[in-house]
Amino acid sequence: MKKILVASSSISFIERNSTLLRRSEFQICSAESFASALVLVNEQGINLIIIDINLTDMDGGSFCRNLRSELPDTDVKMILVCRDDPEEFKRLSQCGADALIAKPIKPLQLVKTVGQFLTVHMVRSRRVSLRVRVISMKDSVEFFCLSHNISLTGMLIETEYFLEVGSLIQCFFAIPNTTMVETEGEVVRTARTLDGAHLYGIQFTSLGRTYREELDNYIASMVRNDLPEDGHEVPPPHSPST
Repeated sequence: MKKILVASSSISFIERNSTLLRRSEFQICSAESFASALVLVNEQGINLIIIDINLTDMDGGSFCRNLRSELPDTDVKMILVCRDDPEEFKRLSQCGADALIAKPIKPLQLVKTVGQFLTVHMVRSRRVSLRVRVISMKDSVEFFCLSHNISLTGMLIETEYFLEVGSLIQCFFAIPNTTMVETEGEVVRTARTLDGAHLYGIQFTSLGRTYREELDNYIASMVRNDLPEDGHEVPPPHSPST
């Protein structure tokens, strides 16, 4: 069983990321300091450490350097989570971490990085199936369509309604078991199915932060197989009030 250590002085950081990565083939443990983490690495045979920039006895960069110094022959992988700042990344680039991830952590990015280091096939795609009905508005005309898949940047929809590349549409759709999303999108590509239906690639142009977080969590849960492969098909969402 692969063992992951989450190291941080923040209980919420530990709980949030432990929950995200908790799978049947992973054993998750935690530490708030380098001293306690070093004991666990020596005694538990840790495979990978996710390190917050803040610990109780030192910063994350020092953690990585000290671990490499204390255990030069260890093959444990280290992912350092730091501030989203170019100077910070530059300063930490030689600390010994195997990867740097910026705060706030994108769940899918963390899942993918962990999977790569532990050679676990955790990520099938950045674009996952979302089988829900979508209400779209164009030129004050409402039409329904089916989303085949979705990502943080856009989705692929199928509809009988004709759309031109470059068209801007308003989209209203439900993320299964979470929330309704309202955003604008641009048609960036078109295609046809064998039976003649229209497929349109929609690129989101105004997806708000809250919606992005909910969608990111949905994609991460699909990657972790928390939800069925094609999600839940839900009833058509109500039209937004005008």
